[in-house]
Amino acid sequence: MSVNEVKLNKAAVEFEVKGGTNAHSRTFCIGDEDHTLGNSLRHILMQHQGIDFAGYSVPHPSEPMVQIRVQTSPDYVPATDALQEAAETLADVCDILLERLEQEMPSVAEDSKQRNIILQELDEDDEDEEEDEEMEDD
Repeated sequence: MSVNEVKLNKAAVEFEVKGGTNAHSRTFCIGDEDHTLGNSLRHILMQHQGIDFAGYSVPHPSEPMVQIRVQTSPDYVPATDALQEAAETLADVCDILLERLEQEMPSVAEDSKQRNIILQELDEDDEDEEEDEEMEDD
């Protein structure tokens, strides 16, 4: 391990929604994420007029979690829908950016192909492990 390499523990929570009875005010805890996702989603959320407040925090650098707070106007969609829309918009923006990079830089396209092959192999390995665990449980 190099000096600059940090080994973080996996987050205890993958995704959790916190908040009271008001559907227009929620805090979303997303595990294994950091400022990159938090700030990106906050930025997209703040582009909508129906969003009264959007902010994020990382409770502690050693905790692999980001908390995103969303408050929407009473006449706007609930906070959970607003976050989902923002996440879909962010995914679309990332797809467009990657597509443009691949057009301008052929090496990025080749890297994307290699990444997709590796991800597919990892998915297959995960499926095999899940099947093995199910067989052990029976």
